[in-house]
Amino acid sequence: MIKRFSAIFLTATITISSLVNPANAMTGGMEGTNPWMNTKLSAEERTELLLDEMTMEQKIQQIATSRFNENDTGKTVVINNPYKATKYRNGEFAPQGTLPGCEFQDTGRQIRGIDELDIPNIRMTNSGTGVKGGSCVDQVTTGLPSTLAMSASFDRELNYEAGRILGEEARAFAHQVILGPSMNLLRHPYGGRAYEYFSEDPYLTGALGIEQTKGIQDQGVQVQLKHLAGNEQEFERNTMGGEIPSRAMHELYMLPFEMNAKEADPASMMCSYPNVNGTFACESSELLQEALRDKWGFDGWVMSDRRAIHDTVGAIKAGANVELDWTAQHYTEEKINDAIDSGEITENDIDNLLRARYIKMIEFGQMDEPWDEFKWENVDLMENGASAREIAEEGSVLLKNDNGFLPLDGEPKSIALIGVEWFAGIAKLPEHSLKANNTNVPTSYTVTPQQGLENVIKELGYDTKVTYNDGRDPEAAAKLAAESDVVLLMIGDNPAESKDRTTLGFPAIDLDPTEKGKDIVEQEPLIDAVMEANPENTAVVLKTSGTVLMPWLDKVPAVLEAWNPGMEDGNAVANILYGKVNPSGKLPMTFGNKEREAAFATEEQYPGARKDTGKPGGPGAYGDGSHQLITQYSENLEMGYRWYEANDVKPVFSFGHGLSYTTFEYDDLKVKKVQGKGSVSGIDVSFTVKNTGDVAGAEATQVYLTLPDEADEPAKRLVNFEKVELKPGESKKVTMRINQSDSNHPFSYFVPEDPDNLANWADGEWETAKGKYRVHVGGSSADTPLEKDIPLNFKLDKDNGKGNNKGNNGNNGNNGNNGNNNGNNGNNKGNNKGNNNGNSQ
Repeated sequence: MIKRFSAIFLTATITISSLVNPANAMTGGMEGTNPWMNTKLSAEERTELLLDEMTMEQKIQQIATSRFNENDTGKTVVINNPYKATKYRNGEFAPQGTLPGCEFQDTGRQIRGIDELDIPNIRMTNSGTGVKGGSCVDQVTTGLPSTLAMSASFDRELNYEAGRILGEEARAFAHQVILGPSMNLLRHPYGGRAYEYFSEDPYLTGALGIEQTKGIQDQGVQVQLKHLAGNEQEFERNTMGGEIPSRAMHELYMLPFEMNAKEADPASMMCSYPNVNGTFACESSELLQEALRDKWGFDGWVMSDRRAIHDTVGAIKAGANVELDWTAQHYTEEKINDAIDSGEITENDIDNLLRARYIKMIEFGQMDEPWDEFKWENVDLMENGASAREIAEEGSVLLKNDNGFLPLDGEPKSIALIGVEWFAGIAKLPEHSLKANNTNVPTSYTVTPQQGLENVIKELGYDTKVTYNDGRDPEAAAKLAAESDVVLLMIGDNPAESKDRTTLGFPAIDLDPTEKGKDIVEQEPLIDAVMEANPENTAVVLKTSGTVLMPWLDKVPAVLEAWNPGMEDGNAVANILYGKVNPSGKLPMTFGNKEREAAFATEEQYPGARKDTGKPGGPGAYGDGSHQLITQYSENLEMGYRWYEANDVKPVFSFGHGLSYTTFEYDDLKVKKVQGKGSVSGIDVSFTVKNTGDVAGAEATQVYLTLPDEADEPAKRLVNFEKVELKPGESKKVTMRINQSDSNHPFSYFVPEDPDNLANWADGEWETAKGKYRVHVGGSSADTPLEKDIPLNFKLDKDNGKGNNKGNNGNNGNNGNNGNNNGNNGNNKGNNKGNNNGNSQ
């Protein structure tokens, strides 16, 4: 990690000292005349005083978002959108004068405050790859790489830093809540929002999501984890349903949320669109009460995804605290008063919706400190850009590198940079949606691929000319490729929110979404032409959201997965290609063999099959009258690398795979039982990793467990990881502790009370088997050269596998030095990067 982090954290501590520890923010707030503004009282006491004072009308207004213009210019905004001409989408919005410079944006991610009660306006913004899509027209922010790149780094410290940037910039943008990070899994490679999800593995997703949550909330901004649960596709996302076995729900799809809830104390969560096992997520008491609040001890608030509530009473009883929409559709005065009059709900139910959110606002100091101005003077966008570059570098995955083709040196005199403008002509930032005006994070600068290459060539003193071809004419591109010493072919995909991928190949790219179909460039003919012209000197740079099929893979010597590298795209990719930075990223998902296999082998699994459930199906918020699309998670636990191992199928590239310009050797595995209060509480896994090459490098070491047979698990599971930096010839001993009480249940499996009854999926308990556990250590799920069996018998009691483990950092093992130290992250990371010109693996 770059040394500047210590200075950044010191500056952040000084600048927002009252926000770094939300729990202590109450002691320094402003005292108003209303009794609930007495900062000497607890958050709970203040909340009760406030609720006692509020009218029912005020309470109802506070449980739904709405749109209002916060600017002070005196300019009224009129929305008259013929495409979506509904009375709640259109309207006239006069300025409120509460946040100067906040130009109106038609999102509705606001909860209007109540001045006489000292309740401030609450603004929420999207995040993940940069602060964008809030209550105001977007400001210039840091364009981070896709979440996949962050995950591929296998680096806790870098993910904390990403969270710090997001929280700092959301705070400067006067937005109190960040809608993210996203904890959904990459069940299949078609997902339109894969760029903002972490991985196919629940532990990796949870562990890195915890770091981002802490990084954001340490800046005084509330996190809202999303989308709970079963939100693994965009196809008909508003109306579709999922049939998800109980074990898969607990051991895979809910586990990252559980880990985060217990270890990072997120302020809020977002309930998802899908109809999960017969009940829409935002109306599921099994999901929002039994699992989230009762079993996990979550004490925050829940907001629906936009238009994800279908039933007023059901959502209120389940505990959906806030309805997100352009204006309330279900949490309206009429519907709520009717429900109260009929006895279906009470005023106390409404108080329960408000209570958790107000307590969090007070704990974070947001009830006491005015958020009525932008504070961009506290943000160093250049420093944050440097972090964005490092994340892109450490997250890039070298998939193939025959005969040391990479890194490049000064020998080539000509480089053909070829690819559609989206991937090779501009810095590739992740798309946020299909809207033409909501595509990328607006950044202070970007670095194109050509600029990055020329920067490095100049710095290294080489005499190499880079010529760019945008791929519109495959014949011209092939001619350039044939005439060049080296070809860099940059290709990618184009998923987005509300749009899944339709192919695992390389689609045509529409360069002008404002004029659909006017400027389309085909990629497949371009790829074919380059492969015909000069494949033996071609390095392919992938800028994708995950798995792609590469029938030409054997023809080229090198492939680098760069994901969507963000604003520093050009510099980051060029630094890898030229060996200024040694690649150390690892795949957070499996690259499979076919369009259909694993958890997406059949149409019933993805996108689903239509069933007459009595609920509307089809695209759009309310469907089109079709039967509901039901996605069947019939693979159960056999998802991702688990499927490939269970079915003895070799993928193209395995989960955790990633090459380096050096080589590493694992040795000396030891597994020791850890005793706690008279019984075994876990294990310490220690081993030695050695850099056996000629250049410095980093290896993301991984520990997996195979449970005893009675657990009936399909394969081993990831239970810890650590990125180790090594100089040439250097060895290090790595020790990771795996605790039985860790929030990811590393030694346990879920036993449903009634496995055949999906409606009762939440009923059951985690159990821990007595018997032989196998420990696997290595560099990927398919490459674990160190293995050792150990018999374990954990003492079980009535609280085993349950409980509220907030603050438990056991997952981070490694003698407590695995980067889970909040504000101190990044200070101790080595400086083994740079000038890596050795041989590749």
